[in-house]
Amino acid sequence: MNIKFIGQGLDPESDITAGNFIIDSLESENYSSFNAFVAFVSTGGLKNIIDEMLAFKEAGGEVKLYLGVNLNATSKEALEKLLENEIESYVVYSPNNIIYHPKIYAFEGNETTRAIIGSSNLTESGLFQNIEASVCVDFESNDENGNEFLADIYDHFNAIINQEHPSCQLLTQEVLEILIESNVVLPEAASRAKSNKINKEFGQKETKVNTRLLELFGKVKAKRPPKGFRKTVIKKELIAEEETNEVNVVDETTELAAGSMWIETGLMTGGSRNILDLSKKGKLDGVNKFGSVSYFGLDPENTNDTKDINVIFGGKTYISNHVFYAEGNSNWRIRLNGTTADGEKITIFSKPSLGENGGFQNKILLFTRVDDTDFRLEILEQDEMQRLTENSSDWAKGGSGKGRAYGIIAE
Repeated sequence: MNIKFIGQGLDPESDITAGNFIIDSLESENYSSFNAFVAFVSTGGLKNIIDEMLAFKEAGGEVKLYLGVNLNATSKEALEKLLENEIESYVVYSPNNIIYHPKIYAFEGNETTRAIIGSSNLTESGLFQNIEASVCVDFESNDENGNEFLADIYDHFNAIINQEHPSCQLLTQEVLEILIESNVVLPEAASRAKSNKINKEFGQKETKVNTRLLELFGKVKAKRPPKGFRKTVIKKELIAEEETNEVNVVDETTELAAGSMWIETGLMTGGSRNILDLSKKGKLDGVNKFGSVSYFGLDPENTNDTKDINVIFGGKTYISNHVFYAEGNSNWRIRLNGTTADGEKITIFSKPSLGENGGFQNKILLFTRVDDTDFRLEILEQDEMQRLTENSSDWAKGGSGKGRAYGIIAE
């Protein structure tokens, strides 16, 4: 029997992670079955191992997942992905305060067995980024102690494996719909919005106390997963009622497109809070960077130049949004005041009366270039800043490095 400790998260350059051990095991020819007993699963976690799981199945391997759904930590999209790819999965859920919370990944073959046991859930952060600890136990088929160890695991979960336990159900579309209707399983957008709301109310604030906290505790750098950081964020979908012009706000998940540019808005200016400051240049950690105005095809140094762009927002095209240099303020700006062909103004979405849930103030605007004059616009919460910087090929803060942040999404 061979036992190896898997410690991850403290060294972002290390490839020793539970996720990489699982990927290596799925790619190995030593195993013909894979059983996982895991509390939480997300699309980010699946993204990094789904191809290997499907290849394992294609080669004749058997895959069974026994998954928890407590605390809204397993997402609707993750379970849908398992159904879509016909990966045999079981949901373990007790509708009281008892939580299904194991993290065991077991691989068996004719001659060798492997069990990875520890703290890593089947999520992107759990498999690759969080500070986690696991052990990998390898043994041959004739190892009595190893076989007894594996038997103890399967004996413990026997009622679940045989579907004799009332808290275990085969994952089907019908079961998933019941979990969704009961709000046991949420869409990732709703779950993230819920988390963001909690962070806003109880999270760190820009205060002297928080400054002292950040001086005392340094941030851990996130390791890049094998298939890259998860390129999704939560956007605010603003929907205008045609008859009343009232605006409804819906949270939705959106994929970050390579080459898009995001800009932190701050309070914005103009009566409708529709004028966004752009930067002539930027800086980060003392290094000079590109200015955000260049994304719209203007030379930052040619302050006499202007440009009108079309903004595609909510499925509609708002024509003639003006990019210009404001001499009095000595900075570039974009005035989001475009109008659709039938007369609808984009300013109905920027007005301060929408409050913190709507409008453009204190948000992040994500622009995606369609062509030289057309740009798609999406609105993100400031909580998405870390995910955006992680997924950016380059980013900076305006002016001397103390202005609002902006960046370009990487390939």
